[in-house]
Amino acid sequence: MLWFRGARLFLKLTLAAVFAVFLGLNPGSVSLKWFGYQLEMPVAILLVCLFAFISICLVIHSMWRKIWQIPEQYLKFMQKRKTARGEKLLVDALTAIAAQQPDEAVHSIELAKVLIPNHPLISVVAAQSAHMGHDSVKAKSYFETMYKSPALRFLGLRGLILQAKEEKDWLQTETFLKEALKLRPDSPWVQEQILENQIQLVEVGQEQSIQTQGIRRFLKSDVSNTHQGITYWLKAQQSPDDVDAQLTSLNKAHGFMPDHSSIACSLALVLYNSQNLSKAQKVLRNTYKLKPHRDLATCWLKIHPDLKSLDAYQDLEKLTQPHSNHPETLWVMGQAAFEAQLWGQAHKYLQDLHAQYGDTQGVCYMMGQLEEVQHPQNQAVVRSWWRRAMAEASEAVWICEKCDHHSSQWQPICENCGTINKSNWQGFQKVLDKPLLIT
Repeated sequence: MLWFRGARLFLKLTLAAVFAVFLGLNPGSVSLKWFGYQLEMPVAILLVCLFAFISICLVIHSMWRKIWQIPEQYLKFMQKRKTARGEKLLVDALTAIAAQQPDEAVHSIELAKVLIPNHPLISVVAAQSAHMGHDSVKAKSYFETMYKSPALRFLGLRGLILQAKEEKDWLQTETFLKEALKLRPDSPWVQEQILENQIQLVEVGQEQSIQTQGIRRFLKSDVSNTHQGITYWLKAQQSPDDVDAQLTSLNKAHGFMPDHSSIACSLALVLYNSQNLSKAQKVLRNTYKLKPHRDLATCWLKIHPDLKSLDAYQDLEKLTQPHSNHPETLWVMGQAAFEAQLWGQAHKYLQDLHAQYGDTQGVCYMMGQLEEVQHPQNQAVVRSWWRRAMAEASEAVWICEKCDHHSSQWQPICENCGTINKSNWQGFQKVLDKPLLIT
């Protein structure tokens, strides 16, 4: 670019030099008669005067334009200041929202509305502050205003969806979600909300048709299978007296979630009550191969109520054989060995558990029982184990990963926070570099 500018300047200077030489070689003169006066001057002087006159006119015109634009520029300056102050108040409102101070956020947003009433973020921040302040009427009004604006429609729908969920109005939530799906069919949030809402509808007995086929291509297979498995499991819970309906729903649920212990146990018990013991056994065996869990062993004993302790131990040994070193297997076999009075075997299983996972409530309690049976005279040791058991939290618990709610049973919908499929099995947690205390 520099060489181009240099070339252009050189060309201009060359033309000026040529014109000056031309005037020098052809000086000439100009005669002008005006109002009885005769004026004669060289051409060069005339050109200089003409150039000066044009320059003065241009300067005067430029100054006049600037003076004329002073009011307009002042108004623009004041508007810019108002916008800057309004945007600063918006930032203050967002900061207050982040700090969980809704009153301060409302105050800032009310001032901002005076300064920048048409700013697109006014409704967004105002709705959020009203929602945080538990003013559902104002929040809904802001969300509806956002919904009417094409640019903010999806944000408005999101707010209305969350409000409908808080009010547990699942049918209204479904209506909003269908519209949100039309606007953003590839949104993971919309897809997740649609699946969760359908489960909520099934849970409350208001199952309605909902657009899920359109989102299947956006979902991972495991997410889709989990959703359908939970849906069929909930349907089975709603028909406790209809064995055929229960069996159909649980079979479908197990097909979608074959590694889930709670679904497998429910299906096995229904099959057992329907005089189909072999299929019940097959369900438990297959699920244990996929994912070991102590509930599967408990269910195995329920469908074999007449087994003696030693026979139960041998049966469970076969059931757990594919995962003989898994902590759930060690726990199941330790309990079974204790019931069968196989003290040495029980001690070995519990010792292996403690070596890997340290003090846990279950292991310490079982060790106390084992010590009391084997060495009743060592009451100090027994009490020591039980004290250690009481000092530890239970490992046999389902925990909601969102709200940390503890439950003894799997909950597809958390009874505390209402989230879907966030209940995870705690089980044994490995402790590294912990000294072995069993002797």
